[in-house]
Amino acid sequence: MIHQPIRKRFKLPKQRKTTWNEIFNNPKDILIDTFETGTILFSNKYMLNLSHPYAKELNEEELQVPVFSHLITHKTYGHFLIDSGLDRSFQNDVYGNIEGKNKEILWPLKSYQEPNQDIASLLLDMNINLKGIFLTHLHIDHVAGIQDLPKDIQVIIGKDEPFHFFGKNLYQDHFKGRESIHEIDFSQAHQIPPLESCINLFGDGSLWALFTPGHTKSHVSYLVNGKKQVMLLTGDACDIKLGFERCVGPGLGCFNVKGAQETLEKIKHFSDQFPNIKLCFGHEKID
Repeated sequence: MIHQPIRKRFKLPKQRKTTWNEIFNNPKDILIDTFETGTILFSNKYMLNLSHPYAKELNEEELQVPVFSHLITHKTYGHFLIDSGLDRSFQNDVYGNIEGKNKEILWPLKSYQEPNQDIASLLLDMNINLKGIFLTHLHIDHVAGIQDLPKDIQVIIGKDEPFHFFGKNLYQDHFKGRESIHEIDFSQAHQIPPLESCINLFGDGSLWALFTPGHTKSHVSYLVNGKKQVMLLTGDACDIKLGFERCVGPGLGCFNVKGAQETLEKIKHFSDQFPNIKLCFGHEKID
């Protein structure tokens, strides 16, 4: 069985009502760098709900897509990751150190990684001292990389986000050696339409956690409000650009397909209102 650390509440700064116009009129000294920690090969039926009316012209096919980790650099608060990508075990095997007698069935993805492409190696080369790791959700391709990072770094997830394992059938012990993880409680969030529950993580408007459930129970997307670039990291609320363009949400493997579609429609509405905000989808190369 996997180690499940104690869940604690992530301490939030005081939240106040605001609007996206006010936020974007006050960008901050925060930067984002995106790293590809490998690729995964799997069917598009997981990234797209092929039964949706807007997907009727699409056929099932396998896609090889990137697996990201994003480095956030804040002038005051330091370095943080958003997702940690694949750990270095995937350099040796397409299933890495995933265990379980039915892992090929329950995790029908093959992963590929080049030497030194894992986030731990990349950060070591850059001499980066991390302050924390924000996760979109706890699926293997988004969390595996924390295994190779220091155990005292704070890990932050959405409240009640479930650990991703199926007993002896599928597991990877990502959190081994970590005493606790911290949860963002969106009951403290103000509603900022059209994305609704939004948390000002540092209190200065630089980094926002957005409650985007559906793909998983407590999936979180993030918005970086920088002077050089403003970017919305959708995570797996929208895996690929095609899903966004057709407004077709994630499919097989979703916690709630209907909820995932509703979340995508909110993201689409947000992008229509603010077309200059750059989008980074969960598994699409950035233009």
